[in-house]
Amino acid sequence: MELRLLSTEEDRKIFADRIEQIRARHRGGFKERPRSRLGEIHLTFGNLYALFEHDGDPAERMVAGLVMHDLEMFPQTCPKPDLSHLPPRSVLEISELWSRAVGAGTLARAGAAILAGLLDARAILAYLGVKPFDGTAFYRAAGFVNIGEPVEYPYLETLKGQPILAQPMIMEGEALGKLTRVFSRLLIETRDDNRVLRFSNFLRKRSESGLQLPARDGIFVPTPAAASNQSVAEADSALQL
Repeated sequence: MELRLLSTEEDRKIFADRIEQIRARHRGGFKERPRSRLGEIHLTFGNLYALFEHDGDPAERMVAGLVMHDLEMFPQTCPKPDLSHLPPRSVLEISELWSRAVGAGTLARAGAAILAGLLDARAILAYLGVKPFDGTAFYRAAGFVNIGEPVEYPYLETLKGQPILAQPMIMEGEALGKLTRVFSRLLIETRDDNRVLRFSNFLRKRSESGLQLPARDGIFVPTPAAASNQSVAEADSALQL
């Protein structure tokens, strides 16, 4: 698998189009508020990472993606939580995660975990919808914990115009260290100052070994079973997204 930082305007536009296509297809139950420019800010100034099945695939063949920025680039999405005790550059916020293929979202998260280790991140921050829909389960299973109370998300609303409550979640300390260590074992190589990561597809390894991969909300989640490859087995238990 290849996780690639997109740099050209054409590639970034393809990424943005994919997000719109996925939202339209799955009718995610939310939309950006009419006056909000948050999505535009993330897509214009954030680091856009796209996942590809093969090394060097053209941008049109991206199968998943996410936006990442550190708090030195621009502030976190919501004023809370207070993370001023950490160097801004060491806090990574992940947003706009999307996927077009079964398992691709899981693999994109794995690539993000590898990248967090390479960037010496001290915390990963995410805002997950908690009301009227709850999107926290996969992140909680991976080791993210609530930080503070849910907040009204100022930039999104339901399709009916109702407010959305988001739960700030964070991974830091030993949990983050364990996650990055586990997934770093899947790393094959990095290029261009970590702008391109190549890593093993541990889902494919599990599938080829004959182990069942149950579907959970459209994403394959590795079953907790013994594996011949220790790195793959630990990656399964650490991720579970």
